[in-house]
Amino acid sequence: MVRLRPIVSAGIAAMALLACTDGEQATSGTSPGGARAPSEATGPAPGVTDETVKVGAVYVDTSALEAVGLTYDLGDYEATYQALADDINDGGGINGRTLEMVVVPFDATTTTPGEAQCLQLTEDEDVFVVTGLFLADAVLCPLEAHATAVVGGTMNPTRQQRAQAPWLSWLPDDEAPAQIVETLADRGELDGKVAVFAATATQNVLEDTVVPALHDAGVDPVATGIMDAPPDDTAAVQSSVRLIAERFDAAGADTIVFVGADGANWPTVMADDPSYRPKLLFLDQAAPRAFATSAATTDTSILEGSLSGGGYGPDQARYDEPAMQDCLATLEAAGIDTPAPEDFDPDDRSNQPYQAAFQACPDMAIIRAWLEAAGDDLHYGTLDAAIDGLEVHIPGEPGTRTYGPGPGADGDPAAYLYRWDESSRGFELVDDD
Repeated sequence: MVRLRPIVSAGIAAMALLACTDGEQATSGTSPGGARAPSEATGPAPGVTDETVKVGAVYVDTSALEAVGLTYDLGDYEATYQALADDINDGGGINGRTLEMVVVPFDATTTTPGEAQCLQLTEDEDVFVVTGLFLADAVLCPLEAHATAVVGGTMNPTRQQRAQAPWLSWLPDDEAPAQIVETLADRGELDGKVAVFAATATQNVLEDTVVPALHDAGVDPVATGIMDAPPDDTAAVQSSVRLIAERFDAAGADTIVFVGADGANWPTVMADDPSYRPKLLFLDQAAPRAFATSAATTDTSILEGSLSGGGYGPDQARYDEPAMQDCLATLEAAGIDTPAPEDFDPDDRSNQPYQAAFQACPDMAIIRAWLEAAGDDLHYGTLDAAIDGLEVHIPGEPGTRTYGPGPGADGDPAAYLYRWDESSRGFELVDDD
């Protein structure tokens, strides 16, 4: 008899890892394909006076998560953002203006997470820019519905096309899976017979991004599989994954590329079946991490030889990075203690009090650099013009990102690979050597 395990949804997997000025639009507009048109250096300036700039920030309300049985300690976001703003203000502000912060929590369990906070920040508070955590299309509330600038959120061409105000992010855009595929190919990890797995929610990424990237790398997948079962139907997910596995096995696939966080369902379902053990390559770190850290997982041998791709890490490496250490020193001087990730059980994802710094330090670094580059005459025209060529060292990762219009609005972050280490029950950064 098949033993049923809990199935991991994309939303919970993403959470395990760890939004506005009314009406008036910026005059710069957008051009086809999501790239912003050249700025006319004019435009609205909500929340800007000769002395201040109003900045809004949104973060997950962990008390709302507790109401649905999810207990997390992610740190003190309000105090963290305020301390970083105070440090800027104590140094004279930005181009003579101090930052006025409005930091509000949102309920991630609702069907419209962050919408009320978006209205509060853009209509009531009239902020110049909104930053923080945005879940999926929630970033369009400030960007499209209220034409308010944003730092943060995940970009794709559709969202960029719909944006009615300047937008930058330090999160990788939807080109990231293609970058990881290219990195895997360069390292010879795609030399076998490759199959590709995705769920219905990420089928478009498989078809529009991953498969074309594989073709560009000279790889012709022997099979693709779309798990179309409802995420909350454990038996249906079990059946769908096993049927796909049978097809992959019959096609001779010895390597499987997983698209999205729902890739966690493969090891969750197949861990009890040693008859088929292809190499597993995850394009989303949330997928294998959700499986490996699940309380229901007792055997992680299915991850032997597997790799995952994504941004710089793991968490301790981000914590130790010099620019992040500088930011943490600022927080410590303000009386905010940020313990290191290594101080916590890696299998217990509920204790991550460093996540507030991991969110706020990059957010505020971009805001500082962006406003400085926009100059004394601050409005959405000058802000938009400042994007092209803007250089920012993002706390928590090595090197400097250079921003630009369109696809370059995430600063084109590098893709890193991580290999599963059974002894530490985690993924270790693969050296460039």
